[in-house]
Amino acid sequence: MKWSLDIEDRIALAGTLHSATRTALCGQNQSEPQLVANLVCGLPRAINALTFSGGFTIKSGGVFVHGQPFVRCQNFPKTSPASVEIGDLLLVRTEIKNEEVAERRALLLQAKMLKSLPATPDNANQHHLYANWPPFTYIRSGEILNAQERHITGLDLYHASRYLLITKHACCRPWHAGWCQLLYPGACCSMTASPSHPRLSHYRCFVGEVLDFILGDAGKPFVIPPPPSRTKNWDRVIKDLTTATALRASSYIERASGSNTDARGQGILFALPSGTQLSSYGVTRDIWSNPSLAELTLSCDSPPKDPGEWPEASDDDGGISIIEFVVSDEGRSE
Repeated sequence: MKWSLDIEDRIALAGTLHSATRTALCGQNQSEPQLVANLVCGLPRAINALTFSGGFTIKSGGVFVHGQPFVRCQNFPKTSPASVEIGDLLLVRTEIKNEEVAERRALLLQAKMLKSLPATPDNANQHHLYANWPPFTYIRSGEILNAQERHITGLDLYHASRYLLITKHACCRPWHAGWCQLLYPGACCSMTASPSHPRLSHYRCFVGEVLDFILGDAGKPFVIPPPPSRTKNWDRVIKDLTTATALRASSYIERASGSNTDARGQGILFALPSGTQLSSYGVTRDIWSNPSLAELTLSCDSPPKDPGEWPEASDDDGGISIIEFVVSDEGRSE
């Protein structure tokens, strides 16, 4: 449901999102996974530093996992690759009203480096997955997901899954002050796009998309716990991804035990600064409930090194990078 902020709070939120995104993505010769890691670190840290009027709160947390779940379809247009990532980044929004979960929604993003517009995806099978959402089977996705079949259906799937297009355009300039999506729509360093065929369409500034998502006006609602096991739709896929991420983060902690470095392998990137708590209603709460995991999250002040430098993940690994935003009116006085 749509969430209303005072104009001053909305401007502050937009500017903060723009600044954090610019820092994470602009002017850097880094890989796509590293740029996603930068976002997962930077956006929660920036959001958690904000305060809002009227008793509203927005808290955020993130977990970075490299090597997302893979899926395969029987009707891929190309024989290769035989499987594709289900996505690079999952945004989750949890809204709390009167101390109860009022709504949850999610947005699944596939990151791509962009050279020019209009954009044509370089992976036809990945594009087919997002454009059509045919029945698919998890592969190389961990013991709990491997061989599981899913079929996402609905009328608003282009709101649920989009491309995240990353460029090195002029919104790296600080004088854009968070309003590049209004004043310079062609100069965004990052955009989202609908997975239409044969080319992507409906380009939006990523900052504007995230702003609308936090305010409840983007993404697709979901329910956790999901419907019965025979249901294989959007709700169950989001449950799949959050559950697999929790297991993957824990496995990285185990591998990193005995090591004093936080530069590689721990999987978790950033949750909340010391002394603050993510609402107990957050779907990623369980990921951070492990004491050793929580200790590491609070010690990570910067993104890890390029995941390409980490040890190879096994076929038993799963999970996807997640940023969650918990919006609440718990402190609001009527």
